[in-house]
Amino acid sequence: MEANTQAIVRLAWSRLLGLPDDTLDPAANPVRVVRSDTADDAMVVRLWDTWVVRGPGWFHDRTADADPAALVDPGTLLRTCAGHPARLVGHAVLGFTDRYAEPSVPGSVALEDVPVDDAPAAAAALERACPPDDVREVGLAEMGRLFVTLDDRDQPTSGAGYDEWQGLLGHLGVLTPPELRGSGWGTVAAALALNDALDVGLVAQWRARTDNAASRRVARRLGFAAAGEQSTVTLG
Repeated sequence: MEANTQAIVRLAWSRLLGLPDDTLDPAANPVRVVRSDTADDAMVVRLWDTWVVRGPGWFHDRTADADPAALVDPGTLLRTCAGHPARLVGHAVLGFTDRYAEPSVPGSVALEDVPVDDAPAAAAALERACPPDDVREVGLAEMGRLFVTLDDRDQPTSGAGYDEWQGLLGHLGVLTPPELRGSGWGTVAAALALNDALDVGLVAQWRARTDNAASRRVARRLGFAAAGEQSTVTLG
C-alpha cells in the first residue's frame, strides 16, 4: 500500500472520530495512544501502530493505565463498562486497498461482462434470501452504490456496494445467499464495488468481524491489507 494511501486512511479516520486532521499522522503527532471524548460509546481503534481510545470521562478514568492492545478485546472492553448501560457491537478487522481486483468469474466470463442490476429492488430481493442478521450487518439496500450480480436466468447470485466516507473512503459490504456462499460470486460482486470505488478516487475499506472467517477470506482474495482493528460498545 502506498504511503499516500495510508495518509488518506489516517485523515479519513481522524475526521470520522471527530479529531483534528493530523491526529493519526505519526509524522505530525507521534503520540501512540490518542484519547477522545464522547458520551455515546466506548471504542478502541487501531490504525497501524496508532491507537484511539474513545469514551466518556468515567471510561477514561478506568482505562488511564490500560494497554489498548488488551482493551480492544471485546470482553475486556465490555467489562470495563460494568455499571453503565452498554451493548457490545463487536470486534472487527479493518482492511484497505488501492489496487484493482480481477477475480476469477464463475463461467469464465470477464468481470466487465458480468450481468449486474444496480436497482435497490434487486438488493431488497437478495436480502430476502439471506439471514436477517447478515442483512442488518451489511445494509446492502441502503448503500450509495450497488452491484447485484445475476446468473444466466437473471437471478441474483450476490450483491456488494459501498458508501462514501468523508469523501475519502469507499466502505464496502457484500451479501451472498447461504446456498451460494463459496461459489465465488461474493468475490465477484465485491470486486465490482471495489473497482468502482477506486474509479471515483476513493480508497477501498473492508471491515469484517474477527469471527467472520469467510468475509476475511474474501478481503484477502481482493488484496485488502489488514491495517487495524476496532471494538465498540454503545452506551446509554
